[in-house]
Amino acid sequence: MSGHLNKNRIAQPRLREWLVEYTVSDSIGNNHHHLTVVEAMDIKDVQVLLFQELRESYPAEHRIEVTILMLETVQKEAEIDLFLTRAEYRP
Repeated sequence: MSGHLNKNRIAQPRLREWLVEYTVSDSIGNNHHHLTVVEAMDIKDVQVLLFQELRESYPAEHRIEVTILMLETVQKEAEIDLFLTRAEYRP
């Protein structure tokens, strides 16, 4: 039956890791810098998880100002050249 969809061939959305860098300005003018990684399927899920994190981090704040500095998916293979290994580190 060629007219039926094969359930195994339907693309299933998958969780990806998202790197989010943002700043928060609270009600008394303090600025806080954050860097977080969340697992989400898409940008809408990232937004929901970020709101959840903000509510947990700032429960007493009535209003905060959030600026997203960076939002991107995490690559599976890190570029090792970007990191200093212990042998290369010289204080």
